[in-house]
Amino acid sequence: MIGFIFSDISVPADTNVSLQEISGDISREIENEHFETAISKFASLRSVDQADVLVKLNRSVRIKLLSFLTPKNMGLIVNRLDRDDVALISQEVNHEQLSLILDEARPDIAADILRDLSVNERAETLSGMRGSDDVVPLMDYEDRDAGGLMTPEFIALGSTMTVTQAMDFVRNASSSMDVAEVTYILVVNSQEALVGGLNVSKLVVSEPHKIIAEIMHTEIISVNAGTDREECARIMERYNLLALPVVDDQGKLEGIVKIEDMIYVVQEEATEDMYKMVGVGEEAKLLGPFWNSVRGRLPWLCINLATAGIAALVITLFQETIQQVVALAVFLPVIAGQGAIVGTQTLTLVVRSMALGEIDKSDARMLLIKELLLGLAHGAALGLIAGLIAFLWHGNQYLALVVGIAMLGNLIIAGISGVILPLGLKKLKVDPALSSAVVVTTVTDVVGFLIYLGLATMALSYIIGAN
Repeated sequence: MIGFIFSDISVPADTNVSLQEISGDISREIENEHFETAISKFASLRSVDQADVLVKLNRSVRIKLLSFLTPKNMGLIVNRLDRDDVALISQEVNHEQLSLILDEARPDIAADILRDLSVNERAETLSGMRGSDDVVPLMDYEDRDAGGLMTPEFIALGSTMTVTQAMDFVRNASSSMDVAEVTYILVVNSQEALVGGLNVSKLVVSEPHKIIAEIMHTEIISVNAGTDREECARIMERYNLLALPVVDDQGKLEGIVKIEDMIYVVQEEATEDMYKMVGVGEEAKLLGPFWNSVRGRLPWLCINLATAGIAALVITLFQETIQQVVALAVFLPVIAGQGAIVGTQTLTLVVRSMALGEIDKSDARMLLIKELLLGLAHGAALGLIAGLIAFLWHGNQYLALVVGIAMLGNLIIAGISGVILPLGLKKLKVDPALSSAVVVTTVTDVVGFLIYLGLATMALSYIIGAN
């Protein structure tokens, strides 16, 4: 096997050339067995772009390209891939190669990959790793907790060190890690418990004989290993942290969560909530495997079909009314559609605010009052417009009145349901985003039809008499 070592500070590709075009060029070169040209083009990319190109290649081309990459380069690439793509790559190398690659990857990334393997595959891969001792402890944590996100690669000074000893320690430690990441240094006591921290600049300008305990900050923000990753993201965002220390129940420093991991978590959580709200599986990707898309979407489409059937059932209860005044059918989708939009708007705002920790159950009363008032304001305005259109179209003041009142009532119900549903799910310890949009749409459809057709039935004689 020919091995190529690529630098992560290689010259970036021409910004006018898309990664899709580069992927196509590399594919053609490999298929024509121009391997050196293909490798040269691949090597000119930064590792983050190499990761994107690699997953865009078809399987046969990717396997050939992987055979030319060194474990060190693959470790850099793996650090840049999301979990689904890492799982894909890990299936295309043998256990010996995967062990070498994971030795070059960050321990927290390696732990994530190993969690997704079967028990036998995990054991075989771990047995071939030199750095398994750093990875195995991380696998005991859930990947949604701080312990599952943290890396054990950090610099921690002893509180009794002098500044001179500390600078020597940092200098030696920096030789085995990215010096650009060494900006804030943690401090531990003799029991390895977290007791403080200090900036590199503070260390550099301090007197050489000073003790670290004298110059460190003692007010350190940290989290327990079991802290949910969304809470970690909120803490890092609130206090503008580049790294978040993770400690055990006794306060012993176990690792740090880096800001780059939090950016990925925020993206993943936002995507997950968005998918859940509209009933799309988490594994769904526009250009992903066809059957994954089917499995991710079809169950929710079936649920939506069932809920739509409930709305249709409501309409059948008022068939006689609609048969006598066919014009009523024209406004059914208008009233239902406006309710669905208002409900989804409110729902989106509430779910987002809950995810960011901006509101909780104590705010429910105030939210309900606000949405009630908004429903009245929006319903009055849109009801007036819809009623005026109905009157100008059909010349029937009673039909116009029914349309206007039904619009008002449905928008009030839509806003309130957009608040009650996510807060209720949260109280039941269910993810508030779980297909909430489908439920809200069902509520607004059913309630909207009941209000509209119920009012029309009660006013039927007046509507017919006015025609």
